[in-house]
Amino acid sequence: MRDKRIGLVAQIIDEAGLDACILKGMDNIFYLTGFRGSEGSLLVTHEDVLLLTDFRYITHAMEVTKGIQVLEVQQKINSLPRLCDKYGIRKMGFDSAHTTYDMYARWTETLGNVELVPLNKIETIRAIKDPEEIETIKKAIRISTDAFTEVYERIKPGRTEKEIANELEYTMKRLGADCPSFNTIVASGPRAALPHAEPTDRELKDGEAVIIDFGAQVDSYCSDETCTITLGKVNGKIDKIYSIVREAKDLGLDSIRAGMPAKELDMIVRGFIDRKGYGDFFRHGVGHGVGVAVHEAPAVNYMSESLIEPNMVLTIEPGIYIPHLGGVRLEDMVLIEENRTTVLTHIRKDMLSVRS
Repeated sequence: MRDKRIGLVAQIIDEAGLDACILKGMDNIFYLTGFRGSEGSLLVTHEDVLLLTDFRYITHAMEVTKGIQVLEVQQKINSLPRLCDKYGIRKMGFDSAHTTYDMYARWTETLGNVELVPLNKIETIRAIKDPEEIETIKKAIRISTDAFTEVYERIKPGRTEKEIANELEYTMKRLGADCPSFNTIVASGPRAALPHAEPTDRELKDGEAVIIDFGAQVDSYCSDETCTITLGKVNGKIDKIYSIVREAKDLGLDSIRAGMPAKELDMIVRGFIDRKGYGDFFRHGVGHGVGVAVHEAPAVNYMSESLIEPNMVLTIEPGIYIPHLGGVRLEDMVLIEENRTTVLTHIRKDMLSVRS
């Protein structure tokens, strides 16, 4: 399977008229080789694939990779010029989204006549999932679901946002996750109006809504799901926006299909919320791809140029956020198939309420 992925990169190189490409993004390197570490570069030429990393990872890299060359690089010694000479590289692509300016400046200084060309297409390869990837994502979802179900019983007024987030992350790890997919979001009361709020020592209070956005990473693949919980009887406006967000999410689930432009799905869901009078309070995209990274191609927003295709795994996550009052976000993950869409996440998204 990884040979096929390398083949797709080689095709991108050919189509762009390049001699090679150098990748720094670790998600891309893992996807193509199976290696993940804090330092590494992947050079793909027409003849060979070379993983460049330091002494800390050499043994591990040789254990987890197959069919590629693993080369040890030493601090302060730039081995790339020598490799460019060896392979006759005069025009080389790089994954611009993951290459720092300092690294780019270093390359331009040391590579002489090698022309550097930014590449963005590498990310798109990961959008279509193979069966093994889909099964791993489903495993991550099962673990995060079981963890949430366990922690849900302990969500009460008086508990802090940090306590709930920490318990959820610990439980996911205890149940088999490598780590959370991202820093768990627990935002209560007025703080639920912050789409990416960091958990604080604020205590949950009766009569509030609490947004919990969480995911597990398993074998380097992610899950991503959001529930909004109410603590007893909430403000009537929260009830109203909860109903609107749930209907918007369900409309997205009913509308999404293979072959449709991603921006069309965004327009459908966003248009529904706008007609309900809350368009100004929904400012982020309707969804995104999930895989090796928790946010990856395709983006589902009004600027997206992507088509939704079979074997993509996407989120649908509308939300309404009202300053000083609070907010509601509901998120499911879906698998796009030729003639249907399957919801992969298991937690119900009607109003979940806990009593004080």
